[in-house]
Amino acid sequence: MLSACLDARLCELVDAAEVLVYFNRNIDPLRFSLNGFTTIDSDDPAPQRTEYLYQRLDNDSGASEGYLRKLTPSDCRTIVAERVVDTVRATLPRGATLAVGVSGGGDSNALLYGLSQVSDHDLTIAPMIVKGIAEWDLGVPRATELCASYGLELTILEEADLKEVLGVPRRSQDLADRFERAFVGDDFEFFGTLLIRLALSKHCRDLGTAFMVTGLNLEDVVCENVYRLSTGLKPASAPKRVIGDHTLVLPLWLCPKRIIDGCFPSFSRENYDARYPCASLGRNLYYSLIYALQSQFPGYLEQLARGLSELAAKDPVTYDFDESLGFEVERLAPFPVAERFKRMLRDASPSPPSQAS
Repeated sequence: MLSACLDARLCELVDAAEVLVYFNRNIDPLRFSLNGFTTIDSDDPAPQRTEYLYQRLDNDSGASEGYLRKLTPSDCRTIVAERVVDTVRATLPRGATLAVGVSGGGDSNALLYGLSQVSDHDLTIAPMIVKGIAEWDLGVPRATELCASYGLELTILEEADLKEVLGVPRRSQDLADRFERAFVGDDFEFFGTLLIRLALSKHCRDLGTAFMVTGLNLEDVVCENVYRLSTGLKPASAPKRVIGDHTLVLPLWLCPKRIIDGCFPSFSRENYDARYPCASLGRNLYYSLIYALQSQFPGYLEQLARGLSELAAKDPVTYDFDESLGFEVERLAPFPVAERFKRMLRDASPSPPSQAS
């Protein structure tokens, strides 16, 4: 007798003559199992290690082999630097000036290191960090320390200057409070990415350059494009996309977050401690999906990133300047959302008095 039994335990099926277990389409779900793998240790005796799984596939025999590499911070920096150098050579002209967004976290720190290793491109690196959000402000000392170690002058954009870019009264309520009051229940991270892009655009204009750089990593880039495909949008360009008069370059687009964090472990830990949980179910869904793919099928995410990049190159997303909003957009926002956004910016409520006053 056949019966549904997904909510039963095997011990409850003692009366069954035979228990048959099939996977969808009769494929082998354990073919890529990482239960067994070979550990490859580092020759460096440094106590800090980042563990990263690799997989070698042999299509002729239908076999896969797993390898767990133990990577020191030096190993991680070498891996990141190689990919950053390759991306810079492929996307940027010699002698370019780069407006680089940094946060003091693992991604931007590894990014600065990778850019510092580009010895044959005569780059000018101009890092910038944005203040005005409590979590962002905590990264300023870390970013300052790191930039100083590379002999780079860090530009700090104060919240008042960022408000000026948006056309918001300088002495009005802070941006995070504005957003949370206007878009109740939405995640500030989405607004934050826009603020960083607009701040970098200003930094580009001040420097007289067309190139801005951020630390989006492998998982960020693939997550963005899987979301886009899932909602009927074509993939966005990576590692380079043109937005108005500026070109956004993503040198870390093939660097896994785990290896990036291994470059400067203490900086990464401090950055994680300062973060607040993301409340967006959609953002959690897509990142959970991407990390599940990466964990179960090591190496596939890089293949997916390259394939999406090729698709985007054939039909790139274009960004047009929206006169009413004052910045480039991919498509017009629904009228009610656009009006609510503009009301948020126009609201001249004074900022609340500080504790000291």
